[in-house]
Amino acid sequence: MNKSSTANLNVTFLGCSKDPIEILYSSSKIRQSPDDAAKIWQQIQSGEITREAMVNYAAKNLGSNYQTPLKQAQFLFVVDNISQIGTSYFNRQQIESDKNNIAQSYLELQNKDQTAVTPPSFQVNPELLEKWSNLQTDIVAFYNYCRDQGVEADDAGFALPRGLRCREQISMSFQTMQRFLDQKMCEKIQWEINELSWQIFQIMKKEFPTLAKRLGIKCWENRNLFCDEPHQIYESCKWHRSRPHKDDLNSLWARENNLTSQAVM
Repeated sequence: MNKSSTANLNVTFLGCSKDPIEILYSSSKIRQSPDDAAKIWQQIQSGEITREAMVNYAAKNLGSNYQTPLKQAQFLFVVDNISQIGTSYFNRQQIESDKNNIAQSYLELQNKDQTAVTPPSFQVNPELLEKWSNLQTDIVAFYNYCRDQGVEADDAGFALPRGLRCREQISMSFQTMQRFLDQKMCEKIQWEINELSWQIFQIMKKEFPTLAKRLGIKCWENRNLFCDEPHQIYESCKWHRSRPHKDDLNSLWARENNLTSQAVM
């Protein structure tokens, strides 16, 4: 977490479904109750079903294998100062989310600091950082020269780097958020996406603490409780001494049941 603190990536919570707790509760209860859906909503709106009851139900049941209700509640975020590399990495993830980023034709570059995100690894090498800064100065100058010459922004944009600063708006369901944070809060992930995922998690902890109890890295106690990454990644993780690996659990289970490791697999 916070690998990209110097890059100023920032996630802002824009809003969500009217009341995610109500939606998740009603969506779950509708499939279990003989009552009409309208009656459940009337009970919610009248207070017959209390807020406390809905919160307690959500806390106990949002980790179940029945995922359909989790798709109903939607959350909206905007991400500022993420690079095109970061947005392309996010956009090719196999998750159900809607995304929209700033069009290049609306960019107005005035100086090198507006051009590209600077990776933290560049900032620990003064010589490399100076060359990077000079490169961005040249890029901005060439881009603006093209525009002054009447070149369309889309064509001038061919000179811009993949590290170009972008803005992206993201809409995702609670189910999608669970799956996304399961994977992307892990230390192995590209630093921008890792930072993005941690910021979403912190926002959820603040805005919806009950729901946040069902979010986190897949190896946390409230998720899978074990790591299923390759051992090399597992052993390099700062949490590996407090989290079992899947292979260790399989071996333990096999010993307890007098099975061979091959039988477990």
